Amino acid sequence: MKPKELYAKCGNVCSRCPSFKTNLKTTQDRLHCSAGWEKYLGFRLKPDSLVVCDGCQFQDDEKPSRYINCKTRKCAVYNGVLTCAHCSSYPCEDLPAESVSRESSEKRIGGEMSDEDYARFVEPYEGRKFLDQIRSSLTSGEIAEMKKVSLKPQMANFPEGLSLSDRELKSYKNLYSILSSVGTADGISYARKEVLKKKRRYLLKLLWAFGSSGELKDGKCLVIDAQTYIAQKTHSSLSVLNSLCAALKEYGLYCEHVPLQEQGWQTPTGALRPKGWQLKMTCDSRHGGLSALKVLKTYVNKLIEEYGDKAYRYFSRADMMFLERK
Repeated sequence: MKPKELYAKCGNVCSRCPSFKTNLKTTQDRLHCSAGWEKYLGFRLKPDSLVVCDGCQFQDDEKPSRYINCKTRKCAVYNGVLTCAHCSSYPCEDLPAESVSRESSEKRIGGEMSDEDYARFVEPYEGRKFLDQIRSSLTSGEIAEMKKVSLKPQMANFPEGLSLSDRELKSYKNLYSILSSVGTADGISYARKEVLKKKRRYLLKLLWAFGSSGELKDGKCLVIDAQTYIAQKTHSSLSVLNSLCAALKEYGLYCEHVPLQEQGWQTPTGALRPKGWQLKMTCDSRHGGLSALKVLKTYVNKLIEEYGDKAYRYFSRADMMFLERK
């Protein structure tokens, strides 16, 4: 590692980034940074809106950082390592993928870029390359063992001695199992925990939408419209939605994104619009089939009836204590 360079936890070269504190001092610096980012990286910030960055290599209580909530930084801080390259699990699945390269930037501009512009606007963000260089320079004693963590949200206990039919009891227990285990894991990295926390929140919001607003169709599925999904404020990306649907398959739940028109339901960048499509959810027979979907609707609507605006809080904890009062 070159002593003069300051590397971020993820390997990006802070000291060569045009928005780093030593590089963003004059109006001309701001103009060059704004223009370079737009030209080579595809996003534009007005020169006067650029924020001087101190990097991420300082303690949380020393000075606020724009990246203080970055999952990669949080993981590195938790493990007490200077960069991801100093961690025994490097490279791991949660290390940010390379988002830029000389090739992608030249494809964007339709020609070659100068070595000077490459060094200023692209190379500083090729973090994986620098992490590999750092890793190759380390001794085994300089590599720290990753601290494993778990994601186990606090859940309510399933009520005992319920006056329900065997079929109802089985359906509620299955629903409880889904709500209490979806998105949880043991023996993972801190970064993976941060990813799963967000994913769990998205999955619960998706199930809540089907339970609160889903309509039973064709005697086999629940359907919600585009506006209902977008209102959950999860993520508007189709790729993210598809990943959520894939995650639910483990629990016998099958979600399908169904366009209702050929065009207009998606933005040019891949975001979903609140119209022109819907979501369908079915449940396989091994996990309760149609009765499981009906129980989901019954459960959510009972929570709303019991707790009003606080109902989702009980849902996220799989709280079914109201069944004791049935």
